[in-house]
Amino acid sequence: MEIKPLAHTPISEIVATLNHAFSDYFVPINFTEEYVNERWAASGVDYKLSFGVFDENKLVGFLIHAINFYGTTKVAYNASTGIIPKYRRQGLLTKLYDKAIVVLTENGIQKSTLECITKNERAIGAYQKVGFSIDRKYHLYKFDWKGIEVETELEIEIKAITDFQFSDFNHLQNYIPSIENQNHFLEKYKQNLTAISVFDKNENVAYLIFHNTSKRIHRLGVKNNNWKKYGAILFSGLQKANYNIINIDSENKSMHKFFKKMNFDNYINQYDMSFDFV
Repeated sequence: MEIKPLAHTPISEIVATLNHAFSDYFVPINFTEEYVNERWAASGVDYKLSFGVFDENKLVGFLIHAINFYGTTKVAYNASTGIIPKYRRQGLLTKLYDKAIVVLTENGIQKSTLECITKNERAIGAYQKVGFSIDRKYHLYKFDWKGIEVETELEIEIKAITDFQFSDFNHLQNYIPSIENQNHFLEKYKQNLTAISVFDKNENVAYLIFHNTSKRIHRLGVKNNNWKKYGAILFSGLQKANYNIINIDSENKSMHKFFKKMNFDNYINQYDMSFDFV
């Protein structure tokens, strides 16, 4: 078997291997090339710094790296890792990282981050063996939104906005967004995003940003983290659809209490993990 960069591997082959690798995953996955291209382009994936395991020229495992900043630190974000079932338990993840760390370090990158489902104890153990440690825990939700009407004494106006600036909502951000939900990531497909903004006497008091096609809510927040006061009003601005909310820090108790009250399904949790090479 050979480990080499994915710079010359067709995206169709990578996606086929990805879907095969995740065919028995906790959450059913069947990615399309269009979805993968958009998401990985937004993430900043660099195929020269991403690696595959090849057996007789067949891709059987991969490590996809998006090179970007987490705060002020340049990192290699693990956008996806997968080994097809037949090739598991052969130490291929460790071998991928042995190769990757050398090349990443040569390119001035000394830190990697990733997200891993908390139930996936085997993967967590494998990442910890490589050198990763757990930093934060995220909750993920999904819900079939039927719409609500909210009675309030506030002077409320709700707007759906497509020409927003991320800085418009800085004062409402109640948690640190995960790496794929930070401004510089979302900016790359902003044309597919809509913001719902709640105004009370012309003051912006709540917001959320969602993807028009996937209905994924990437970011949301309310004034003073007061979800009891503003939460239902904010969600009343959403059209009926099936939505999902990803990577909300478990420490934001007020937000999670509101989601529980709304009967949103906390269908899975993830760990945010990181590894400093030096």
